[in-house]
Amino acid sequence: MASEKQIVLVTPVWNDSIRLGRFGPELAQALASSGLSVRWIVSDDGSSALEKAALGTLVDRLRDVYPQIELQLNQERVRKGGAIYRAWDMCMEADILAFVDADGAIDAASVLRLLSHACAQDPMSGVIGVRHHTMETPVQRPWQRAVSFRVFTSLVRRLIGVDFEDTQCGIKVVPAAAYHAMAANLMERGFVFDVELLLALQQQGCQITELRIPWREIPGGKVRPLRDAWGMVAGLLRIRQRAKAGQY
Repeated sequence: MASEKQIVLVTPVWNDSIRLGRFGPELAQALASSGLSVRWIVSDDGSSALEKAALGTLVDRLRDVYPQIELQLNQERVRKGGAIYRAWDMCMEADILAFVDADGAIDAASVLRLLSHACAQDPMSGVIGVRHHTMETPVQRPWQRAVSFRVFTSLVRRLIGVDFEDTQCGIKVVPAAAYHAMAANLMERGFVFDVELLLALQQQGCQITELRIPWREIPGGKVRPLRDAWGMVAGLLRIRQRAKAGQY
C-alpha cells in the first residue's frame, strides 16, 4: 500500500556525477518499487558547467525509471547543508524531509528502510542512520577514518551535549513541520550542519530514532579529516554559542 505521507528526498551533489551515476540507478529502481510517495531532488552545489550538463543527462536517464525525480541547480557554491536546505525550503507541502549522500556508501535498501520507518512514526519524530559495525550492519572504512569519527563524536558530546552515536552519517529523515519552524535559525552549511540540525530538532521536542545501517567507504569523498578538523571544531563552537544564547 502506498504511503499517504509526502516525502521529499534530497541528494546533494558537488562535481559528483560519476558517483551518482553508479548509485542513482539502484536508488531509482528501489524508489519506483517502494510504494512510497517520494519527490526525489538532486540538488547541485554549484558544480562546473560540464558537471551540470552531466547531471542533467543523468537525471533524464533516471527519470525513465523513476519519474518523480528533478534536478535543482545552484549557480553558486552553498555547501552541502545549503544544497539540502534550499531544496527543503521549496517543499512546503511535504510531511517528511530527508537527504542521502550521492556516493552510494549507503545502499538503496537502507534508504527505503529509514523512509518507511519515518512514515510509521508520529509527526514529530525523525530517524537517522548510524554506522555501527555488526554482522548485520557491516561498516567498511579505513582505521584512520574510524579514529577521527570517534574523536569527533566525543567533541560533539562535550561541546554540544547531544548524545547521538553518529551525527555525520549521510542519511537523515526529519519531520517537515519541525524543520520549517526552525529553518531560519540554522546557520551552518558545511560539514557540521548535521550537528546543528539534530540539536535544533531536539530543542523542538522531536524524538530522533537511530537505526544501524551497513556502510562502506567510497573513494573520492570530500571530507579530509586533518585538513578539515579545525573548521569543524570552529563550527561546533559556533553552534555551542548559539545554543547558549537560546537560538534553537
